[in-house]
Amino acid sequence: MKYLTGLQIKKYEDDGFLLLKKFFSKEEMEPIIKSINKFSELPYNFWEAGKEMAYYETSNENENERILCRIEKYVDYHPEFQKLANSKNVLSVLEDLMGGPCVLFKDKINFKRTGAGGFRPHQDVQARWDEFAKYTMSIMISTDRSTPKNGCLEVAPGQHKRGIIGKYDKPLEGDDLNGMKFEMVPTEIGDVLFFDHFTPHQSKPNKSDKPRSNIYLTYNLLSEGDHRNEYLDKKRHDFPPDNERKEGMKFKNSTIHEAKYK
Repeated sequence: MKYLTGLQIKKYEDDGFLLLKKFFSKEEMEPIIKSINKFSELPYNFWEAGKEMAYYETSNENENERILCRIEKYVDYHPEFQKLANSKNVLSVLEDLMGGPCVLFKDKINFKRTGAGGFRPHQDVQARWDEFAKYTMSIMISTDRSTPKNGCLEVAPGQHKRGIIGKYDKPLEGDDLNGMKFEMVPTEIGDVLFFDHFTPHQSKPNKSDKPRSNIYLTYNLLSEGDHRNEYLDKKRHDFPPDNERKEGMKFKNSTIHEAKYK
């Protein structure tokens, strides 16, 4: 073990997730939060084609306004995020939990504005990540205070042991949810939640008067290969960011990550 205690590893194995409080310091988070705040104000046509993948949604208050809801592939172009994703402490925890050195598979920042919807119950593996790597683990880095009121992440302990529960490309629903109880995971800035791609999770709408954001970084074992570019190329082709969409272009939305609670 490089970082965790035996009790922490046992908790992760039992629950499918592990919350580490104050994992990153205020000083470490400061440049990250500064960049995220800057991103949140950028229009869709600011981004350069072929680089960061920025996704926008229609404002609940103004149907003519598109607001940023997610950015992917940002780690490649911003040193402060590269440093975060390659943090020695992050990689040490991942190695303790996954049993070997890991490599970054995907990266995402979720922006949840006031009034924005949440996400229905799902497992990340249902998005077919297992076509690239058999097993992945994500970390959620809290860049704002997450609370029940602003739609903090909710996880279902112990359900990861069931493997894939629902069908690919669909949220968990109906009988999938039998016996499943979700626990809210409130977080403070710098807290980190580790969870695997079989762990069911969801979130509710942001009913507070302030926006919030979270970083998600996903890794796979290095022994399974580096599939990051392969995955991102497919994602860009199947679901292009706003600035790369041509008029009349048709594409299939993710039924998991676009199926939001309102």
